[in-house]
Amino acid sequence: MIKALFTLKEICEGIGFEFEYKKEEKKYSICTNSKEIRSDQIFVPITGEKFDGHDFINEALEKCEYAFCEKNKTIKVNKKYAKKVIKVENTIDAYNKLANIYRNRINAKVIAITGSAGKTTTKELISVVLSEKFNVHKTEKNFNNEIGVPKTILETPEDTEILVLELAMRAKGEIEYLSKTCEPDIAIITNVGSSHIGRLGSLSSIIEAKAEIFKHLRKGGKGFLYKDDGLLSYLKAKNINVDNFIKFDLSDTQIKLIDVLKGSKFKLEGKEYEIKAFGQVHILNSVLAIKVAKYLGMKEDEIQKGLLKFSIPEGRGNIIKLKNDICVIDETYNASPDTVKGAVQNLVEIWKDKGNKNKRILVLGELAELGEEKDKLLKDLGAWLEKQDITVITVGDKLKPIKPNNSAKNIGECCDILDKLLCHDSVVLVKGSRVSGLEKVIEHLRRNSG
Repeated sequence: MIKALFTLKEICEGIGFEFEYKKEEKKYSICTNSKEIRSDQIFVPITGEKFDGHDFINEALEKCEYAFCEKNKTIKVNKKYAKKVIKVENTIDAYNKLANIYRNRINAKVIAITGSAGKTTTKELISVVLSEKFNVHKTEKNFNNEIGVPKTILETPEDTEILVLELAMRAKGEIEYLSKTCEPDIAIITNVGSSHIGRLGSLSSIIEAKAEIFKHLRKGGKGFLYKDDGLLSYLKAKNINVDNFIKFDLSDTQIKLIDVLKGSKFKLEGKEYEIKAFGQVHILNSVLAIKVAKYLGMKEDEIQKGLLKFSIPEGRGNIIKLKNDICVIDETYNASPDTVKGAVQNLVEIWKDKGNKNKRILVLGELAELGEEKDKLLKDLGAWLEKQDITVITVGDKLKPIKPNNSAKNIGECCDILDKLLCHDSVVLVKGSRVSGLEKVIEHLRRNSG
């Protein structure tokens, strides 16, 4: 629910346009849903790839006093509502400007997170740790674009101390746009990899796009980033003082697995921490969370309490235990060649004593957004997978450069193959981009083996 309130004067002066309004101090909140609009709200019609909120502007104006409208779409407005329309060039820009006004009104420190993979998991982990000391508001689900980020900001309660935002990227300029909206006090790049290479064309372009998060870092703010040579070199070339940034990796961390279902322990700077997760990626994210928490003045015992409250979001590496001691690692939310390798390394290293490679199975679905580099990236991934002591099942016809042990035309065929291969103590890693629909494999395994 939108918490931010604005007078018409604040809106007009903040966005920069002229509108005839009564000299009143009445305050309004913002709403983008014509079906939910109230009389004390201003309607902002959002235009997306498959919808245009302007189609519902008259419906909204029946219930509320004012609505934004793009200048080239005023023809859609019924004449009787003409004086209730606030004309702007672009409603999404107006929405983001309102969010920025509110961001500067509240006292919360803003943490903005981007990266090629793991943004949502990192956002959840940092939020739960910081909640041990601070009043935290965060991006819900994956509301991380030019519509979701301002929505999150405008929904932030005024007594919030820390606002944690996830910033997504589909093209150059998007991270800078979102960074301008939120003006982070802390800007984080979790990693840089091959995700989005189909849209941006090269790893160097991805680095350049991710680095946009620092363009609107507040004065005195702090950057946190993974120790990636390409990223560090790029930032130095742009005269960004990375010496003042806090960097993180696993080079100074000692890791000890407790139990795949219970978690891991690791030492950092002489202190032992425990998390209810396994795998290097979750420990790496924990290292980042610890460094952010310490920067904000949290004590080690507070940080540890927070770490133990974190649970992996569904589809991002959570482990499901079935009958016959079969374990399923659910990574169905998304995938890239880099994250596949990381997940498989965990599979091989942690279940070292399985002996029969059929007990370690990778179900691999389509890897989207690889663009012109697709065949090369898949060929390289296939060559790497051939060296791993696992059984590989590919699903669909989008992975032809990879030579699996078993090739399934569809989800149903994949499930049939799994039913034949699964035995006592099997471990199944299910990974692919969302478009591959591998959550149906998880449902099948739960239904038939749970």
